Amino acid sequence: MRDNRINEIKQDYDAIAVPKNLEERVKQGISRAKEKAQKKFYQQPVFWAKFGSCAVAAMAALTLITNFNAPIAQAMEKIPFLGSIVRVVSYRTYEENNDNMNAKISVPEIEAKNTSGEKNSTASKELNDKIKQYTDKIMEQYRADVKATEGEGKEDVLTDYKVVTDNSRLFSIKIETSISAGSSDTFYKIYHLDKTTGKIISLDDIFQKGSGYCNVITKEIKRQMREQMAEDNQKMYSIDDTDMPENNWQGITKDANFYMNEQGSLTFLFDKYEAAPGYMGTPEFTIPQETIQNIINPEYFVGN
Repeated sequence: MRDNRINEIKQDYDAIAVPKNLEERVKQGISRAKEKAQKKFYQQPVFWAKFGSCAVAAMAALTLITNFNAPIAQAMEKIPFLGSIVRVVSYRTYEENNDNMNAKISVPEIEAKNTSGEKNSTASKELNDKIKQYTDKIMEQYRADVKATEGEGKEDVLTDYKVVTDNSRLFSIKIETSISAGSSDTFYKIYHLDKTTGKIISLDDIFQKGSGYCNVITKEIKRQMREQMAEDNQKMYSIDDTDMPENNWQGITKDANFYMNEQGSLTFLFDKYEAAPGYMGTPEFTIPQETIQNIINPEYFVGN
């Protein structure tokens, strides 16, 4: 139904005498509308609408592979020993296979220690619980999809993890999920543990209260987007579209995915389709320190 509507829109566009200088913008608008429709389709209740809220009985055998050997877990992720404060000590991989519907979800287990080397069970449990709750929802949504399609659908779900920040102050781990179901989608969730306090932090914590950091960062990212598009006509971001303003990226929110790179610079990671057409993948933007210097809590801006 959505594809038919999009084709009708395209036919309407084709029937209009379009001035030369607007022709390319019209084509881009149609392309973006198609991709947005696909994106919305995969966000319907059957396909990943907030992962669903209720657990669904398993439709196939569940394989649980557990590895409690830290060196092997780290080697498989191609990451070195993560230090004496916070590290990945094990992982579990949940697999389900239903003909053309498959899921493979890797769930890391984090261990936190205090400065004397004693385990910080509270910090470890809070972080591990949040990661487990998040990945459980992904598996629940996959099972809901299997049930809704009676196992006749085509869908591959892959969830993995990677440590993206490990400095003297922060430990940040990225959970990445890719879905292939006719089209494809990729989305992220990054968790941050403050090694000093043992608390899980958010974007709010690294900025001063009342600083209006979302507006400052949004302005800088849009500046970078415009600069990239001016330098390379193959790049396109969902901003400044006056013909289809509903497609425009609305800006950074306090729930945005971020991490500190090796130089201690704030970097934002976007889901596929979040701020650009699908062919742009999952863009990242690093914020220059001078842009936010007066509104940050500097103790969090530490390099690896």
